[in-house]
Amino acid sequence: MGDLSIEAQRRIEELREVLRQGVRRLAPQAEVAMREEPAGAATRVALELQSVDASQETSLRAEVAAVLAEHIVAHIGPDLMGRILRRNYGYFDQDERAQILDYARTEAPRPGVVRGLARRLAEYLEQNSALNLEGFVTFRLKDYVADLERSLDAAVDEFMLDREYREFVRLLRYFVDVQSPKLSVAHVLLRESGRFELCDEQMQPLRGEFAADFRFESEEGEINLDDLLVSSLITAAPAQVVIHGPQAAFDLPSVRTVRQVFGDRVRTCPGCPACAAAHNTNL
Repeated sequence: MGDLSIEAQRRIEELREVLRQGVRRLAPQAEVAMREEPAGAATRVALELQSVDASQETSLRAEVAAVLAEHIVAHIGPDLMGRILRRNYGYFDQDERAQILDYARTEAPRPGVVRGLARRLAEYLEQNSALNLEGFVTFRLKDYVADLERSLDAAVDEFMLDREYREFVRLLRYFVDVQSPKLSVAHVLLRESGRFELCDEQMQPLRGEFAADFRFESEEGEINLDDLLVSSLITAAPAQVVIHGPQAAFDLPSVRTVRQVFGDRVRTCPGCPACAAAHNTNL
């Protein structure tokens, strides 16, 4: 067979390594020579099967397609997201872009992405002996690039929401820090549903301005229990917050916000009659 050549301008070291892995997977069934040469601004990595039959040649092309698909998802895709981010969201600074890319990379890839790319690469290599990797991604994997752009858009949305949340928590914490405590302790009887009851030092339900009456509604007309809990505790201004309830309730977003706003003032009860009551009572 003739050379099977792969050209690339970026990530040459990583490309070289994945192709070596592919060659090693074929050994000892096939003897493969591998060489590199400059190709203008790119580098050409050539593979040649020596004294092999047609089935071994088919195996080589399929193996090269598989490792190239892995290379695209592991290296080319993330690099491309960085370039798309700079192009589409140039108003973010370098640190912000790095955070956004972290959000995008933590998103689980769609199942079968590598297999799908490998299949399309194999189909191409069945008919062609030369592949320009960046050109293949740009012009033949437009749906894959569109998926990367959608992932970036979602990551930007998540980054903005998280930044707004951090600013919201910072302002609430400042407000808590500057006001004098009105209660020594506020007990929160919390259900897994997020519904709660606030009690004073004697475990008596708070009344008047401190009482949570569940009339705090979201824009959709539903009770926003997370905001309601934080708002009620800020109004009560306790020196200490003790949260009672089942273990699962301690992982609710409302508890996370309370911890961030009230800091060291918050503790969770390891178990007491109030915890059992919060678990069993319809709040």
